[in-house]
Amino acid sequence: MLVGFLKFAVKALFCTGKAVSAAVRLERLKKRARKRLHSNKEDIVMKKSTFAAILAFIAAATGALVAAALYIRRREKELDEYEQLLFSEDFNDSIEEENEEDEAGGPDTPAEPAEPAE
Repeated sequence: MLVGFLKFAVKALFCTGKAVSAAVRLERLKKRARKRLHSNKEDIVMKKSTFAAILAFIAAATGALVAAALYIRRREKELDEYEQLLFSEDFNDSIEEENEEDEAGGPDTPAEPAEPAE
């Protein structure tokens, strides 16, 4: 019985030693993390001129995108109007009428010279 108790005590000490060494390692890791996260270095501060330059660039880029969108919208409207004019019924009728006048010898067609009599 005494031998069993001694074996148990040795195992308990061994496990306790492992737990203690793990706790020590954990504390070291915590210290390193705190040291890296909370360094004594000064915080990085952005200059006001740099901030203004970034804002100006963003505003210019936004303005360029808006201008491009407005141009594309206006151009699409112009193309739609042209397409409607090109394929509308009124436009097709006027072309057919002009073609019929040309074939019939309308007022714009010059008269053919008469052949000399023999």
